[in-house]
Amino acid sequence: MDNDPALVTRGRALALAVALVVALVAGWVLLRAHRSRAPIEAHVDPPAEGVVSWCAEGLEAIAGGGCLATPPNARPPLPLVLYLHGMYDRATPAEELDRQRRLAARATALGYALLALRATEGACHPSVPEYATRYCWPSNEEVADRAGAFVESWSQAMASVEERAGKGPRYVLGFSSGGFFAGLLAVRGIFPADAFVVAGAGPVEPVKALGSKPPILLLSADDDGSQDGMVRLDDELTRERWPHEHSARSGGHALTDWDIDAALGFFTQVREHPGDLREPAAGHRPRARDRGAEGAEEAGTP
Repeated sequence: MDNDPALVTRGRALALAVALVVALVAGWVLLRAHRSRAPIEAHVDPPAEGVVSWCAEGLEAIAGGGCLATPPNARPPLPLVLYLHGMYDRATPAEELDRQRRLAARATALGYALLALRATEGACHPSVPEYATRYCWPSNEEVADRAGAFVESWSQAMASVEERAGKGPRYVLGFSSGGFFAGLLAVRGIFPADAFVVAGAGPVEPVKALGSKPPILLLSADDDGSQDGMVRLDDELTRERWPHEHSARSGGHALTDWDIDAALGFFTQVREHPGDLREPAAGHRPRARDRGAEGAEEAGTP
């Protein structure tokens, strides 16, 4: 009776059915557990995307989303250069990374710490689809009222810098879209700094001093589409009796090594000889172009 084939077959079928039920129940339990966790996981902020890959050679990603370079063996407090980049597309960061790398190498060689911060995509023209993948600053009248929120978002990065480099003098260098933004921060007193350099940009109207007047250096280029805007900014700063210098070079829209050296030399001059502003060596007085607007897109104008 124990070896009855019918009973054996029935027993195997029952065992298989029990195993199937157990598997289904286990699967259902796992699915419920996964679904109960999913909403929590969905609300956990992921690591800041692209921060590490955005930092050029010689800079280190820090808390708060910035890229920091410091001189080797330097003792705090260090003078800090805050760099505001030009516009670039998320798919083509190579040119901006090269600017960042060259600036970091030259700044640290002179004893400066360098903090490079990144804008958000479309910040210069949120309603224009073609800017949706371009990193740029609130660099025009349309979005100028958002500047304060951007500065507030730097608090963690600035705290990280102070832990590493101390709390020394602060300087701002902005190029192109970042140049418009740097000028905006200076004129409206949004970010306190000891001096500003605006390169390849122009004014964000109105240019009306709302706070102190730290020294400003304007750097432009003869064949840059932003040259006329830089001349206009020069005129408006003169009208405001703002201490500043304006120097131009040959060539087009770029942040060249000459521009970088001129900016760093200006910061050093302000630190060592306050009130004694001088035009950078090898530059010349700018002249208005009265031509097209090559480079305007890079500067943040659609």
